[in-house]
Amino acid sequence: MTKLTELQVLALDCQATGANPLKGHLLEIAWVPACASEPGPASASVPQSYLVRLPDNAAVPRAVQRLTGIADQSLATALPSPMIWQHLLTAAGAIAAANHSPACPCPLVIHFARFETPFLKDLHRRHGAAGAFPFGIICTHEIAVRLLPNLPRRGIRAIAGYYGYGMPELKRSGCHAAATAFIWQKMVELLNAGCGISNLVQLTDWLASTRPTGRSTREFPMHAQLRRQLPDTPGIYRMLRSNGELLYIGKAKSLKKRISGYFQPKAPHAEHTLEMLTQARGLDITRTGSALEAAILESDEIKRHSPPYNIALRRLERRLVFCRKDLRRQAAAADEAYSVGPLPAGKSSQALAAFGQWYGNGMRLEADTGDGIGCAALGLPPEHAPEGDCFQKGFDIFRRRHGNCPPDQSALRFLTALGARLWLKKAAAAAGTTDAAPPGADAGDALPTGAENEFIWTPEAVASAIETMVTACAFLIRRARWLCLLSESTLAWESADQPGTQKAMLVFEKGRVIGRRDLYPGAKTAVPPGFARTLRARQMHIDLITYDRLRVVTTEMRRIIAAGRNIELRLGPQAILRRPHLIKALQWV
Repeated sequence: MTKLTELQVLALDCQATGANPLKGHLLEIAWVPACASEPGPASASVPQSYLVRLPDNAAVPRAVQRLTGIADQSLATALPSPMIWQHLLTAAGAIAAANHSPACPCPLVIHFARFETPFLKDLHRRHGAAGAFPFGIICTHEIAVRLLPNLPRRGIRAIAGYYGYGMPELKRSGCHAAATAFIWQKMVELLNAGCGISNLVQLTDWLASTRPTGRSTREFPMHAQLRRQLPDTPGIYRMLRSNGELLYIGKAKSLKKRISGYFQPKAPHAEHTLEMLTQARGLDITRTGSALEAAILESDEIKRHSPPYNIALRRLERRLVFCRKDLRRQAAAADEAYSVGPLPAGKSSQALAAFGQWYGNGMRLEADTGDGIGCAALGLPPEHAPEGDCFQKGFDIFRRRHGNCPPDQSALRFLTALGARLWLKKAAAAAGTTDAAPPGADAGDALPTGAENEFIWTPEAVASAIETMVTACAFLIRRARWLCLLSESTLAWESADQPGTQKAMLVFEKGRVIGRRDLYPGAKTAVPPGFARTLRARQMHIDLITYDRLRVVTTEMRRIIAAGRNIELRLGPQAILRRPHLIKALQWV
């Protein structure tokens, strides 16, 4: 009987548009020949991968596009499912011949076979001969829940990373099939060493006769000794796979307390955090002088390395733009014409351009815009945007409320003034007063997305959504001005450990930290060397890394103020913003 170490198998993975053949269609399938005794991290063979032609009336859902990167236009080279099924049978025949068992089903290794099996049986039903299902399916997830019952997570990415194998972020069948081959190799070693299982019959009997025990507690692969030796000081930490690959970068006021918090057996972590902790075996730290400096270093390091489990602050496809004062046109760099910004490209910049177009047309829509005209204006996909007639009526309501503007006022001035009024009105309503200041915000580029949850558009809802867009865009413009001021400044704040006796001081030039020292009672904050730089010069020095760095500094300033500590921002020889001024200024940015 062939040993598991010598058994030839096909490692397979599928992606689909739905959870099963009744709810969706097969989208991609890949397989790769594998043998547990082969050297290297996974099968040396290149996976055979095929996109599957969808029915004429089917499309790739947006959620699936985000997860896989497969859009409708990607399917131009897709093959019909009968042809792919025949390719799979040919590959299975070669595996059966290699195992010298042409009459037996081909061993098919899948990580979570509960998903793939219905699609494979549907292919067999529609395109196969009248014979029996030609595969014997081995589920590595079912093996994992028995062999590694207390791991935080046992998905394919978690288990592959647990053994030191990194996977791309997009869920593509070829990469998943290669990872499955690698997991099979590791599982065979563990089955043989820990359970005495050496052949397929023993494995089949063991899976049938044992039941998953369920997690009694979480067991983390990172050695506890690494966590016990951490300092109780601010800094950043880096979670690493066993192969040294970076998983995550985080900041902490206390490295010891922050990292220990990850490894509490019942800590309420998010799913992606548990997946990351399943893989983390190594730890690297960098101490900093304060929590604020840790936050700055974290932002810069995330940009430099783009760890897969850092959801925020990564570069990805993000970019900045600058607008003209008429808001209609945008450019990648600031100059005399493009003087508004920097602003995040995407929904917010599209909405600004739409508003500039409306304002330039006398606050009226063009006659030939047609249905779906709210897409760019509200930052919504076409399927969630209001119909053209509804949007037109909603815009008419918005124009009646806010359309009285001086004939010589620029689109920029009108939008920022209106955005401030709307924000004050909303804040006053929330506070139950008439003089409340607007709340601060860290995510001002969020635009209305209520239509995603079966939202029914009405003209009144459209008018409110446009007001929300205007408020968000005005916030982004205010924040851009603030970040330009902050890029040439000196920041001093009271120490959390020694309040009233010591301050930390950072000097910023061109948005970068160029100096750091402690200040003792009586010492003055340094004048920033770039205080005389013009707004235009400052804009030219702010790239995406600098933009996020200054956003992080702004957030940390709010935290210092919320903790009741003194803080001071020097913008020039005579321009100093102290705690009361900063409380007011930060409400707007």
